[in-house]
Amino acid sequence: MSKLPPGFAMFLVLLAAENVFALDKPEEKRPIRPTQAEIESFELPSPGRPAAEVPIPADSSPVFEFSGALLFAASAADFATTEWGLSRALQEGNPVASQRGIRLVHHVVGPAAVYWTTERLQKSGRTKLALGLRIALMAAYSYAAVHNLRQVGSVPVTP
Repeated sequence: MSKLPPGFAMFLVLLAAENVFALDKPEEKRPIRPTQAEIESFELPSPGRPAAEVPIPADSSPVFEFSGALLFAASAADFATTEWGLSRALQEGNPVASQRGIRLVHHVVGPAAVYWTTERLQKSGRTKLALGLRIALMAAYSYAAVHNLRQVGSVPVTP
């Protein structure tokens, strides 16, 4: 059987519990007919914007700024856990990053280039794309850091 992510089992338990408790609630017996007040107060969404779209501010929002800081934090975490693993006799899996200087440049220039690019995208009105790029790189660096921690945790400590 494949190994599931740590939070996946809890998600399934919560989903099952929601379905079980939903069966205990009696359904409302009122027929689905709008009242006169509901009909009069109903408004259609504007045709220029779909109703399901989540608005993201075009200007620099705190979420966008915070994602920039998290981008560099995830890169630093990956670099630190890589160095920790190398100090415990593990080997770097990326042959290009076999030297410390190259690894350091990669972990500084990479996020800086993405930060610069996403700032330009956000200013040109492509905030969703910019935020998506930041989140994607954060996820990649975070995955690498967690992977490194697991590798370091599997090495026995020598006195």
